[in-house]
Amino acid sequence: MGIAHGLKQIAPIKICARPGCEAAVKKTTAKYCSIRCCAMDPVRQERLRRQARRAPIVPLAHQLSIMFQVHPDIEASLDERTLGRDDIPAGLQRLRAV
Repeated sequence: MGIAHGLKQIAPIKICARPGCEAAVKKTTAKYCSIRCCAMDPVRQERLRRQARRAPIVPLAHQLSIMFQVHPDIEASLDERTLGRDDIPAGLQRLRAV
């Protein structure tokens, strides 16, 4: 198929890649006719299984541990930090009297 000047090139009709499915693919970049066909393709499923087996398995003992240091009396710690702060911002103090 050649490209004529000013005309849109027509792509050849592709058939779904899943064995047993004869439906046409809707998009030129797609491989399957639908999501259902993609999920049911045994070749794709086996490829994904092989990839999952090759993936390194990291034991829990070797994973990154995240430690948080918390003040023993967290409520008192928060009270100390907010001691000088007002509950109402200075700009809204005038609305308090209303």
